[in-house]
Amino acid sequence: MIVVIVGPTAIGKTRLGVAVAKAFNTEVISGDSMQIYRDLDIGTAKVTEAETNGVKHHMIDILDADASFSVADYQREVRHKIEQFKQKHKLPLIVGGTGFYIKTVLHDFDFRDAARNENFAKQYDHLDNTTVHAKLVAFDSHAAQNVHPNNRKRVLRMLEMAMQGEKPSDKRAQDKAVYDYLIIGLTCARKVLHTRINARVDYMVANGLIEEARMLYEKAPHAQSAMGIGYKELFGYFDGRYSLETAIDVIKRNTRQFAKRQYTYFNNQFNVQWFDVDLEDFGNTIESVIDAMRKKIRDE
Repeated sequence: MIVVIVGPTAIGKTRLGVAVAKAFNTEVISGDSMQIYRDLDIGTAKVTEAETNGVKHHMIDILDADASFSVADYQREVRHKIEQFKQKHKLPLIVGGTGFYIKTVLHDFDFRDAARNENFAKQYDHLDNTTVHAKLVAFDSHAAQNVHPNNRKRVLRMLEMAMQGEKPSDKRAQDKAVYDYLIIGLTCARKVLHTRINARVDYMVANGLIEEARMLYEKAPHAQSAMGIGYKELFGYFDGRYSLETAIDVIKRNTRQFAKRQYTYFNNQFNVQWFDVDLEDFGNTIESVIDAMRKKIRDE
């Protein structure tokens, strides 16, 4: 069985993942599409060495910030990690908030039909990833839910298929699970989450987010990683299009909207066992999750 810990940003997934890994003598596989990049630590809320508490984390800091990495790459690498965990008799534990990446690992997604049509793709060279993804939403909203905007190659292939009348969402193989798994989700009241998100953004800004974003702006402004929330908004400030205060407000707004989309995706795509976070004593949340996991594993 595979255990996956999901939830919106700023909810406590990292802390819970470390506690679960220690309780079950295992390691953590990151389920985050941005933490794969080196040097992008603050904007991605990457786990620090102190926060790992000695627990090894995989799929973190594996690529330079200007590198491309598709969801198919993620699927392949994480499935390989899962097999390694099984060979060592360790419980595979995925922790993260990029729902589609996680689902492609757990379900029967086949990316072999993602051949690139260069002529079709060139029509959209002037548009960013978010805008191209929005076009796919207009043609096939269900299919769009199952592909990350940053996976431009896949989005373009699905858009091409949809425009030709062959809806990618008609393919149902992706609903077939290839592993037995348990999805643990963390949640809290919306107002509380929004407060936590705003506070996290303020913390990031105070601890070097602007400098980190400027490094990316100067090194790889058109890279896949530059589309991450917290970076693209600051690029507008660097370009002189709006003030730093406006950029920070937009980061907060976009992060809140992203958290809402995360909840929607998890609820629509998975059978999640949700746990309300005990904000006064997170240890109670940890204990509840570990108890539920032990019961599930015992009943298997």
